[in-house]
Amino acid sequence: MKALSYLKKLLTFCLIIGVTWNNTSIAQTQEDLKSFIQKLHSDQAYAQELQIENPSEVAAFYQSISYKTVWLEGKSDYQKEYLEVLKHASDYGLNRAKYHYSYLTSKHFPTLEYELILTHSIMEFYKDIANGVTSVDLSYNGLGYNNHCLNPTAMLLNTYAKGSVKDVISFLQPQSYGYQATQNLLTRLNIFVENENFQEPIVSQTTTFAENKELIKKLYYLGFLPTMTDASLLKEGMITNALKGFQSLYNIVPDGILGPVTLSKLSIPLTKLRAQLILNLNRWRVINCLDNQRYIQVNIPSASLALYDRDSLVMRMKTIVGKPITPTPTLCSEINKITFFPYYEVPQNVALNELLPIQQKEPSFFENNGYQLIDEKGFVLEANSIDWSTVSKDHFPYEVRQVAGCDNSLGLLKFDFDSPYALYLHDTNRKDLFSKNKRYLSNACIRLEKPYELATMLFQDRNLVEEFVKKRFEPHLSPTSFSLETPVKIFITYITADVDDFGSLVIYDDIYKKDILK
Repeated sequence: MKALSYLKKLLTFCLIIGVTWNNTSIAQTQEDLKSFIQKLHSDQAYAQELQIENPSEVAAFYQSISYKTVWLEGKSDYQKEYLEVLKHASDYGLNRAKYHYSYLTSKHFPTLEYELILTHSIMEFYKDIANGVTSVDLSYNGLGYNNHCLNPTAMLLNTYAKGSVKDVISFLQPQSYGYQATQNLLTRLNIFVENENFQEPIVSQTTTFAENKELIKKLYYLGFLPTMTDASLLKEGMITNALKGFQSLYNIVPDGILGPVTLSKLSIPLTKLRAQLILNLNRWRVINCLDNQRYIQVNIPSASLALYDRDSLVMRMKTIVGKPITPTPTLCSEINKITFFPYYEVPQNVALNELLPIQQKEPSFFENNGYQLIDEKGFVLEANSIDWSTVSKDHFPYEVRQVAGCDNSLGLLKFDFDSPYALYLHDTNRKDLFSKNKRYLSNACIRLEKPYELATMLFQDRNLVEEFVKKRFEPHLSPTSFSLETPVKIFITYITADVDDFGSLVIYDDIYKKDILK
């Protein structure tokens, strides 16, 4: 019995010593980590040596968890999952080398240095995948919008709490259909383009599609054909349908004919398309901080408008945007007023270069189309009261406006927002133009396919809109404006990879030559 009692005492003593040693070891690790971080924060040369750009963010994370290690003790699943994601960073349009991939996958013993570099890596990856790798690039930033809404510390704590890197990454990325479709195609292209044996298909005309091996390869790489090797599966009609899918991808009328325009798009290397997809993923990320807000996005290359309410797409419509010589600027602002029966205040360059030559050839042009002239004193003059032989581009002491009504170029209503440009969204008297695939036709302003529906959405009052629409044939209409109780944010973007009305990815024309690709 005495021997058993002695053994119990011995075991108890050893247990106490073990717990004390373990607690001392943990406490020492925490103190070492704290000292390590303080050096990182205070010694700029040391931070540069480790290639840690934002040591304050790393410090904030460890301070919030009382300087415990995350990756080295009991959390190895995080490390394995993240490194697997990072291995395929190109599927997100990111370069894994930026995130210390070589260091993190080399045979380093678990050290505090490794711990900090891995933390920095995942923080930077989270920021880039959520908000893009560039800053906001807008011609006018009326809202002071920036794309730095992500809190890296909070996101890493979220991973620490939930135990899933992939879940957090899925949450961080833009939820728009355009982004998702772009990433899906990029992931597919990477399978082929990153293969060291990959060779770019060179497509040319052949007598039949079935013998056009290069065309079949290209359509297979892009996902329009199930195989490029099993000839028994590839009938002529199947290849024709696949070609129509390719034409739709590039916003070409899908006639299934290998014409000059289609061939020119087929000649675009997949490596260049891949670079374009990556560029546009970043553009979607830059506006990702609009999540959980109500806003309008007008995208220039797709000539479309989308109204979002938080994560939900409320409505979508076609638009007409600026010609290359009169481009629509990118901007952010707020729609604060809607005007029914607006005057069209003609921009002076349009009045001089487009309207004046017609008026001088056809003296009744201004009168027949409802144009008035405003003199230097603000008086309204009728066009037929002017001696047009005395007027020229160098001597034109008037402003031109078009009276309100159905024939007005702005249609029955316009949506006003602050900007340094004479720019607004508006109705149009040329509804036929919305049937065109490529709608880069205006003098910068944005014409809407469904202006009344948008006004109803913003007012939340169908009766008000219908009341004014019914008055459209009355004589002597004059502008009537209503302020919005809650202004709605508007973003005019330039994204050349977007979805169409059916949710299918389309690579739109780089109409303003902003896609600078290597």
